[in-house]
Amino acid sequence: MAGTAKEVDQGIEFSVYTFEKTKSAADQGKWQMQGTQTQMADALKAAEQLFDTGQYSKVEVKQKYFDKKQNRNIDTTLKVFQEIKQKSEVNVFVIFLFAVACGAAAFTATLYLSHSF
Repeated sequence: MAGTAKEVDQGIEFSVYTFEKTKSAADQGKWQMQGTQTQMADALKAAEQLFDTGQYSKVEVKQKYFDKKQNRNIDTTLKVFQEIKQKSEVNVFVIFLFAVACGAAAFTATLYLSHSF
């Protein structure tokens, strides 16, 4: 559990990290720290502006401070801006066709098995 607000209030910083977009699946991107702020609102605004440029696939804001009571650094991710991949309409259509085919096969099998020859 973190210390009281007075114990941890000094030295709080908010860092903005970006993750590069990759050109191919085999290409590995990398994280890069873009800067630090003393105010959370400023860091969130900077992160959103960086994400809106379209140059990065992910932008994170992290809060870092030293907890004197526990004598350790605390590092927490506050916000993540990330691209959301849209599901392909083709995949949904293929799944729909597969479901229709399975239904037709089940109907045909039931009809065939219910008739005595």
